[in-house]
Amino acid sequence: MEARQFFSDSEIPQSEAERPLIIVGNGPAGMQCLVELRRRGFTTPVTLFGEEDWAPYDRVKLSTFLSGSTGFDDLTNLPAELDADVEHLVGRAIIEINPTRRWVEDSLGQRHPYSRLVLALGSEAHIPGIPGTELSGVLRFRDMADAQALMARRLRSTHTVVIGGGLLGIEAAHSLCRFGTNVTLIQHADRLMNRQLDSEAAGMVADSLARAGVDVRLHARVKSVEGRERVEGVRLADDQVLPCDTVVFATGIAPRTALARRAGITVASGIRVNASMQTSNPYIYAVGECAQFQDRVCGLVMPALQQARVAAANLAGDAVSYVPVADSTWLKVLSLEVFSAGLFSDEARGLVHRTLVYRDREKGIYRALMLRAGRVVGTVSVGPWPERQQVLNRISDGKRLWPWQIGRFALTGTLGDHSGQSVRQWPVATVVCQCRGLTKGQLQGYLDQGVSTVTSLKQASGAATVCGGCEPLLDSLCGGEGGIKRTVPGGRALAVIASLSALLLGLALWLPSPAPATSVLDMSLFEQVSRNNVWRQWSGYAVLIASLLLLLMSLKKRFPGLPLGGFSGWRIAHVALGAVALGLLYWHTGFSLGENLNRWLMLSFLGVGVVGIAAALLTRLQASMPALGRLRQGSTWLHILVCWPLPALLAFHILSTYYF
Repeated sequence: MEARQFFSDSEIPQSEAERPLIIVGNGPAGMQCLVELRRRGFTTPVTLFGEEDWAPYDRVKLSTFLSGSTGFDDLTNLPAELDADVEHLVGRAIIEINPTRRWVEDSLGQRHPYSRLVLALGSEAHIPGIPGTELSGVLRFRDMADAQALMARRLRSTHTVVIGGGLLGIEAAHSLCRFGTNVTLIQHADRLMNRQLDSEAAGMVADSLARAGVDVRLHARVKSVEGRERVEGVRLADDQVLPCDTVVFATGIAPRTALARRAGITVASGIRVNASMQTSNPYIYAVGECAQFQDRVCGLVMPALQQARVAAANLAGDAVSYVPVADSTWLKVLSLEVFSAGLFSDEARGLVHRTLVYRDREKGIYRALMLRAGRVVGTVSVGPWPERQQVLNRISDGKRLWPWQIGRFALTGTLGDHSGQSVRQWPVATVVCQCRGLTKGQLQGYLDQGVSTVTSLKQASGAATVCGGCEPLLDSLCGGEGGIKRTVPGGRALAVIASLSALLLGLALWLPSPAPATSVLDMSLFEQVSRNNVWRQWSGYAVLIASLLLLLMSLKKRFPGLPLGGFSGWRIAHVALGAVALGLLYWHTGFSLGENLNRWLMLSFLGVGVVGIAAALLTRLQASMPALGRLRQGSTWLHILVCWPLPALLAFHILSTYYF
């Protein structure tokens, strides 16, 4: 693809209006900068350079491309802003910058003037300095060319060693072993993804990887790659040699700074920038993995996109400062959803005061909240967690957790933030798409302009186009069922049993008690039983047994690992047994309140039944009316609260009956 303009050094136009803005790098940060500029009404011509020969693609999905489950077309998502008004040059690396004359030279030797320059150079794969990395069969996994080389290699490799236990290393190992290749994954740290997960979460990922057939080696370090012309094995630090024919390095990244350094721009670990994302040259900006703000170089997509938005705002004339937010990782590793943010790692535990942990081993769920002074400062999880975004917002806003929220998390793994609410009901400042930094208010603005579907909202805003994790939230915001409605397993059975129980209980309490018979011949069956000490004793035993079973059945929610079915079945059985217990109680007492402690016991029994019926009905109704979420949660907790006096009152009742 040829450039449309070429100027010799003496012919470069000096008029600012004649010079385009140039963005070097068409990765996520460079594309986000372009999109934000156009959305802010920036009309200056833009030239976009891409070093690779491909159209811009999503690097996050490279592992699925390697495994064959995603095609190249699914990796590309060109924004509408990349139109005919943007000169997009692919396969054209920039090799020199002249900050004085303000031009860049590309790999074809052509010079292009600029009014402002944005460096979105990204990073390159870091290859450790060990012997043997130059041998044939040594590959890396970082970009599309690497993925294609691995795809060509995977069918003829018998044993592949992947070095690096980060996300790319894990995904590469998993993808390669699917084709009958023996794969060994070597990680020098004590756990996989040691920068994104704590020990327990990393252990769950390692177990999943081992089940897929990958040999995971932790606390291992590669000393050298063995072989003459081709790879024959890797030598570990303990001098053990693992025979193999392919080695894949996924050992981290290094910011691309050589171009800036040659141009005299200040460079440390990355290209140094201020809060406006300007480099030491006021006409040159840097964003993404190549940029260093203060002492940090970002290695995640979310801060890179945030930096691109800040740079675009300043280029468009708005004074916006970059404020780093807590690093967060929201990924799907193998079949597991993993999430972390803030202070979560084993090494950071000394900076927190308390750690709350919730586990559901049957569902493969692990969630941990790190608290300091009662505020959430970090979190890590494995498995689905609808509250991820709300937890991130809590880390940002610094609000304290209330004691009942701590208790709810310990018991259910949720905080209850916006529980049951549609995203439409969230505060406008709540972030919905973390990758793009889009709030509910910003997305609502697109809806107010006529956008009505999830697909069109994604295209217009860019939300859910990076990791895709917030797509259910967009569905809720657009009025879809993804966020507003939910299914309740066994909900209909709950509603039927609770409704019948409520009807019978209401009739029993409303109808007057029958008058005592004046003759033995006129006694009703109920009165005969109620006056018979043996029957009365056995009906009391039945009420006691039913009550104990109800208490034991409630443990299924607290201990999901208990056998014999899932929680929904136990909940239906719990409600059905509760209805039976009310019937036995009526047979035993006729719902007569009695005196003293017996009255309190009877009121406690009836209170548990009434609140339990309400909780069951609200559980079913919440599926179609999410606004009832808080009321349903309140009824559940009230049901538990009213149960507390029962054991003591039952013990006093039994003791008084048999002792006196």
